[in-house]
Amino acid sequence: MNNEFVRYLKKRLIKLALHVFWLFPIEDNKISLLNELSFTYGDSLKYFDRFIHSNKKNEFQVVFPVKKESESSEYEDDIIVRPMSMQYFRQLITSRVIITNAGGVSYLPKRKGQIIISTWHGGGPYKKTGTDVYKNPWYKKQAKMNSDNTDYILSSCKSFSEIEAPSMGYSINQIIPAGLPRNDVLFVNHDEINNKVRKALGISNDTKFVLFAPTFRSKGNEFSNMSVAKDYIELDTDRLIKGLEEKYGCKWACGVRLHPKLANIDMSSLNVVNCTSYPDMQELLCCADAVISDYSSLIWDYSFTYRPIFLYAPDIEMYEKERGFYMPSSEWPYPIAHDNDEMEKVIIEFDSESYIQRVKEHHKVADSYEKGTACNILLRLIEK
Repeated sequence: MNNEFVRYLKKRLIKLALHVFWLFPIEDNKISLLNELSFTYGDSLKYFDRFIHSNKKNEFQVVFPVKKESESSEYEDDIIVRPMSMQYFRQLITSRVIITNAGGVSYLPKRKGQIIISTWHGGGPYKKTGTDVYKNPWYKKQAKMNSDNTDYILSSCKSFSEIEAPSMGYSINQIIPAGLPRNDVLFVNHDEINNKVRKALGISNDTKFVLFAPTFRSKGNEFSNMSVAKDYIELDTDRLIKGLEEKYGCKWACGVRLHPKLANIDMSSLNVVNCTSYPDMQELLCCADAVISDYSSLIWDYSFTYRPIFLYAPDIEMYEKERGFYMPSSEWPYPIAHDNDEMEKVIIEFDSESYIQRVKEHHKVADSYEKGTACNILLRLIEK
């Protein structure tokens, strides 16, 4: 049976059944924050939770679903619920505002007076998404359920607004030029975060830190059929560290943060720091002196630090053919390596001054909305 049809049918049935919670009134000050990618305390929802408590303390009641019983939020007054529990559904359906980093919580029967906002979970004009990738007609129906249920989606740049958001069914009236709330932290001083991360990872202050964070690969064109084509790390981390130390004349450590679908890979034989379980990617980015990735949206986030980004992408031609990019990879400002020889070469030849100019031009071409004010824009949106 078609997997996407099953997902669509489940959402329709759940949506129908959840009307029973309309018996409970909407609470005007209640906001539910959903990190739907992992149901952990993280991503833009975590940073907006912090912003609310710093600027509007006691004015809102925050609901934050997390899947692990051992995990909570940073605030005792937040209501913590388990995803997909009866309490979860009741809290969401009685919230005046629901903010998610994925779709529009399409399985919820939206009520009059409710506002549903998506922060989305990736920025920049990079890999294609939505119906530009997943052609299954039942996926398209789910995408329409999402967009129909959503009042607003935050956009990181004009390229996202004009190309990527429409691929998910959003109209221009739903798109808010704001940037990503999780990226606000990249525009402020990082010293405290840097010390925190280094202490947690065991990296001394006199050692430079490079973070390797590859993205996942999809198999086929069904969203529910995600898998990782690579089940190993091809990057020669010893050679990488040696190249960086030769280039910059100081000691370097390499941290590796894998996508959750790759988290079971054994890295014990590698000369790396395993960062996969570290709970906050943005804090890792604040700490990193350089980043190596491929097509992950973290390259958009990290570009606002103007520190070096190197792309290790042995399969870039295949990836571009099978999934595609909104902006050709040849127009990205980041040096691209197809193998370990090329990685060593781009590091040795890296010129910081010209790189920074290319990144600034990239932000200009994409017409970036990132200014470190996304949380404030989001707050004004729900208060209006």
